[in-house]
Formats: sequence, structure tokens, C-alpha cells
Amino acid sequence: MKKFIKMGTALVAAAFLLTGCGDEMAVLTESEEAVIVNYSAGTLAKHNSHQQEGMSAVYPKEEEEEEEPPVEEEDKKEPEAEGQEPESGSQSPEGTESPNAVSMTEALAVPGVEFSYQEYSIYDSYKQGDYYSSNAAEGNVFLILNVNISNTGTEAAACDLLVKQPIFTLKINGEAGVKNEVTMLENDIATYTGNLEPGQTVAGILLFEVPAETAENVSTLQLSMQMGGVTSEIIMK
Repeated sequence: MKKFIKMGTALVAAAFLLTGCGDEMAVLTESEEAVIVNYSAGTLAKHNSHQQEGMSAVYPKEEEEEEEPPVEEEDKKEPEAEGQEPESGSQSPEGTESPNAVSMTEALAVPGVEFSYQEYSIYDSYKQGDYYSSNAAEGNVFLILNVNISNTGTEAAACDLLVKQPIFTLKINGEAGVKNEVTMLENDIATYTGNLEPGQTVAGILLFEVPAETAENVSTLQLSMQMGGVTSEIIMK
């Protein structure tokens, strides 16, 4: 602003000098007036930062914006799910067998006859008809395996297991094995003798006396059979 005042003063002084000392002011030609006007306008515009029109517009210098380097996006990888160890399935009460286990049909080897385990039952005492009744000892119960004996062929089949004399051993929850009770029941697998017609099925049983405490929570059953000097693990199916 101070510079502007100084320049204005200089222009006024120049005008007086041009007038001289006489009474009459010097008459300027059009070209001289144009020079003075253009010079004055240029000087004012040069020193007036708010001037938007005229010979020259002066704008404040804008600071150059610094370009920010592009930020590389980090690879968003989903966390790998921690490998979970596969759950070991609950051991079925029907039984657990070794890789070399065989079916009861294969173990007993009666031509034309199939043996299939169904389920187990628990009794404090076991009675069949009017001719057989037995009570378990104190603290024990009877665990009975129910097994179907079926003729799957087209001809009658004879089944004589009394001659074969198989001996069965049952392990409950991996505990010590218990041998089957040998009875003279008509449908006892260990002593069964009979003829089966084609398609006929007989409900057989295997009877074991076991501690009542063990029978309260049966998680696994393992059955083995000894016959003719050969011991076989039985698949409980």
C-alpha cells in the first residue's frame, strides 16, 4: 500500500512539472495521455493483489499440493481355519471290532444259515416259558444278545451247534471278558439244534451274567468266539 501511495505522488509531481511555471497547463497529445494512463494502470494493477480486472491480474501463488504416494493395500487373507483333528465317533454299543474281525455267520460256518446280531437286553432274572427260569446273583444282571438265525437259501438247512460247541466271550466297555452261560434253551446259540425251512428265521440268544454296575452304562460291546481251537473276533452286525 505504501508503494502505491509513493507511485501516486510521483505521478502528481510529474504532472506539475509538465505544466511549467506559466499560467496555462501544457496540453498533452493523445499519444502522451495514453502512455501516462497505461503506465498508471499497469503500476496500480501490479501492486494491488485484490485487482481482478485490468491489464494484469495478480493471483497469490498457490502451494503445490504434494501428491501422496498411493498406499498399497495389504493383501487381506482370511485366516486359515485351524485344522481341527477329526472327532473319533462314539463307540456304538453294538460293538467295536479289530480289522481281522469276521461276521458271526462266517465264524460259525453253518451252510445256508445266517446269524445276525440285533440288539442287547438286560434282565435281573430271565424266564422262558414254564420250563426255564434263572435269577442273577446279587449285584449281577443278565445281559442277553439277541441274534437272528435265518435260512437264506432255497432248501431246508440243518443247524447243529451243539456238536460244534462254540464258546463266546463278551467284553463290556473294554473290561475283562465274561463267558456265556450255557443253557439247554431251545434258542441258545451255543447249543442250538434244529432244521430251518427256506426263509425261516428263529430268534436266538446268548446269555451273559455281568456286574450290574457295568451294565448301567454300556458304551462298547466286543464279542469273540472260540471253536475248534480257533478264536475269532465277531463283527456285531
